Amino acid sequence: MEELRSTDILDKEIQADARRKAESILKKADEEAEKIKKGVAERVEASKKEKEAFYAKKLASVEKDMNATIPLEKERFAVTFIQKEMIANINAYLKSLPVQKRIELVFKAFDKNLLSEKKLNAYVYGFDLSEVQKKLKDEIGSNLLKCEKTDFGKYVLEDEIGLECNEGIILETEDKTFRVRLTMVQIINNLLDKNRMELSNALFGGNL
Repeated sequence: MEELRSTDILDKEIQADARRKAESILKKADEEAEKIKKGVAERVEASKKEKEAFYAKKLASVEKDMNATIPLEKERFAVTFIQKEMIANINAYLKSLPVQKRIELVFKAFDKNLLSEKKLNAYVYGFDLSEVQKKLKDEIGSNLLKCEKTDFGKYVLEDEIGLECNEGIILETEDKTFRVRLTMVQIINNLLDKNRMELSNALFGGNL
């Protein structure tokens, strides 16, 4: 009987010891889980703050760029608007002129002395060919070899500035070593270069 009691006590002690160990392991596991949980929360919070700082910096950069860009965009819009309105008014004026007046206009840049004694070919676009031939006979007489139609921009590079009267005359020496451009684009570009401010003020009353 004594041996049975001793075995029973030993079993209880073993069970108690196992229980204590199990409780200790569970406690450590709970503590470890809590640490992991806390660490994850801290990492999430740190990551959140890092992302918030990153996007705040990005937003500030975008706002700075926008603040710098908006005045430039407004200025570009104003310049484009003024140019468009000036060209529209120039188009209306040119269309109101008879063809002879428009031919006289492009010949304002012509210097007879520059091509004196030279045989010339004339290439015409936009204008009525017969009207140009009359003007050329007055200007260069027998030095004119031929006068024929061509296309805008074929012989010389011309800017497309929105003119509805894209008209011009290209004079070229017989040996093709010298070329003179008498075009509406040239005249209007020179006008805009020299008198843009005056034209703008006249058109908008100085309000732009």
